[in-house]
Amino acid sequence: MPAPTAAQLAPIVRGLCQSEGLRGEHAPDLADAIAETVARALDLLLKQALVLPGIAVAPGSTVAPGRLQ
Repeated sequence: MPAPTAAQLAPIVRGLCQSEGLRGEHAPDLADAIAETVARALDLLLKQALVLPGIAVAPGSTVAPGRLQ
């Protein structure tokens, strides 16, 4: 599952900013910056959470197949 993009998050963030009373000339720019930051953070989190098969296990961590020490 890919992380949402900044373009997908921008309308949500803009709505949240407006509902919290953020108004002004640069409020849309702030919402876009927040959306970009959140999109990058989610992308990084999902990339780190991806676990590939075949990750090495430290020797001696199991006594027998399926049994932990």
